[in-house]
Amino acid sequence: MMPTLLLLAAAQGAAPTVGDTIWVLREVAIPAGRTVRPADWEPEDPVELLGPPRVIVSGGSARIAYPVVVWVTGEHVLRPPGPLLLGPDGTVDSLPPEPVTLQVASVLPVVPPDSTLRPQPRAEFVPRGARTPLPALLLLALAALLLAPLHWWWRRRGTAPAAAEAAALPSPPLDRWAGAGESRAVAAAVTGRLRSLLETLVPAAHTGLDTEAALATARHARPEWPHAELGDLLRSLDEARFGNASFPDTIGLARWAGELEPRLLREAAA
Repeated sequence: MMPTLLLLAAAQGAAPTVGDTIWVLREVAIPAGRTVRPADWEPEDPVELLGPPRVIVSGGSARIAYPVVVWVTGEHVLRPPGPLLLGPDGTVDSLPPEPVTLQVASVLPVVPPDSTLRPQPRAEFVPRGARTPLPALLLLALAALLLAPLHWWWRRRGTAPAAAEAAALPSPPLDRWAGAGESRAVAAAVTGRLRSLLETLVPAAHTGLDTEAALATARHARPEWPHAELGDLLRSLDEARFGNASFPDTIGLARWAGELEPRLLREAAA
């Protein structure tokens, strides 16, 4: 019962290399009435079992083949276990293992000695370039020269366009409404005009706020305005709009608002 090797390499008869599939074969004679079964094998590194063993029966003998791969070059001694002999009455006998010596070659080509790299002399130090903040300072100065006139022009614009736009509000026919007895309509029109002007000059005092909240917001944003007079006028207009009795002189409130609006515009444009 001599162990043999079947090497499946790239060329017939070539020595196995790292990564090749190697079939380790053992041929045994089969006693009468016995059946041959392979034993389990767990080889140690660097040998790895690739799959289950095969049993090939031919006449009165059997071949047990283990597919393995070896990951390290050099000489290796493989010790596959001996096969099992099963009797008809359920008895099991095992044959002793037989070591196999295997020489595994490298897949890398042999490098001639004259192709190796020779040591090179030490390289000189690479000088570092000089660093200076001068380019960054010049760039900042140029940016300042370009942006300063633009910033000055932007600050000089002021709020005159908003005031001029507010001065162009339309004037409804208040006298005709008052003559028809629609004093509340006159008060509503004057209030809407005055609150629109207030929102244009102070956007935070928008028409969504009630009278007192709008006055407080305008007082904080424009402390130079005549806030006492503005408050009296807006409260009188609210009384004319929502009071139980008819307000006697809504046209007077409209003239009062017409006199106050230019003053607010001048203060806003100053």
